[in-house]
Amino acid sequence: MRKEATIEQWKELYESATRLKSMKPWETFWDLDIIAVQNGEEEDTVFYSILGHGGTCYGISVYEGYEAFNTFMMLTMQDQLNLPTGYAMYSQKNLTCYWGNREELTEKQRSVIKELGYKYRGKNQWLYFLSFEPGYRPYNLDQDEVLRMTEHCQNLELALQCYEDMKEPVDFASGEMFLLAFEKGKKKWKSGAAPLPFTCFQFGNLIITDEELLAELETSDRYDVILEMETAISGFSVNDKKYKKPANPAFCMIADAESGMMLRCEIQDPEEDVIAALAEELVGFILNVGIPKEIRVSNILVEAGLEQICDVCGIKLRRVKRLQAMEEFLDGMERFM
Repeated sequence: MRKEATIEQWKELYESATRLKSMKPWETFWDLDIIAVQNGEEEDTVFYSILGHGGTCYGISVYEGYEAFNTFMMLTMQDQLNLPTGYAMYSQKNLTCYWGNREELTEKQRSVIKELGYKYRGKNQWLYFLSFEPGYRPYNLDQDEVLRMTEHCQNLELALQCYEDMKEPVDFASGEMFLLAFEKGKKKWKSGAAPLPFTCFQFGNLIITDEELLAELETSDRYDVILEMETAISGFSVNDKKYKKPANPAFCMIADAESGMMLRCEIQDPEEDVIAALAEELVGFILNVGIPKEIRVSNILVEAGLEQICDVCGIKLRRVKRLQAMEEFLDGMERFM
């Protein structure tokens, strides 16, 4: 059940973020210059990306832990991964504050500002917050997120002060970050340059362990067809009481590469793993129709999710730059929506 923050909790967050704005961190840092705060386990480290060095959109994105930071790496590597910008953006897991324009804010966000008594004027001055989570539309922070974001802003304020006092430079371009870490034994903060936990997007191969299923797949009938397989994120909102906030559903799609006919197009629930769901669609296709002679995919994420099935069944798995049938289908759906 979603719980909204009190106006007192919003007040503390706005005060913390307003202090950060006065420090103008975007004049020092680029969006790929990572600041990190560790106050616990390494995998729970909080990573900050400062937006606005180019002077267009000021903000601070907060990635809580390694899993969330991996979505940042997806965003930075979207071209190498051959992912659409929308897919990478809608896959983000972070809490972000922006200083934008009045028309960017929702009525709820404007009402909080009005109740707090802030009066913003001009371009890139309106402070508001968004929660990004895969499977959902960017949405207003709930109570727990407001409390966490307040702590993150306060920690970033301390980190920025420590960075100013640091004498040795951080080589951000070579995979270093600025780390502020709490040493429990000494009960004090330590800061300085540190290597990023990883410098590329981390993805894993999907592994099926059901030996009976693997044997059944391997002995299925052959079907003389070339398939295109893809995942996509819709970009539109689905409001349903069963969701904690408006959903942004992903699709699992299978098409006949030669005819362009869409054979499967399944909408996923927000919490589902879309790559695993696509693999399940392939399993269902093989068991009900047969083993295709070739499958074409457009990115390494889908390739890794289907690799084991293709190896077991002797399917040629090709990664190509463009999937013609998928592009035509998605273009048509976009025009319809």
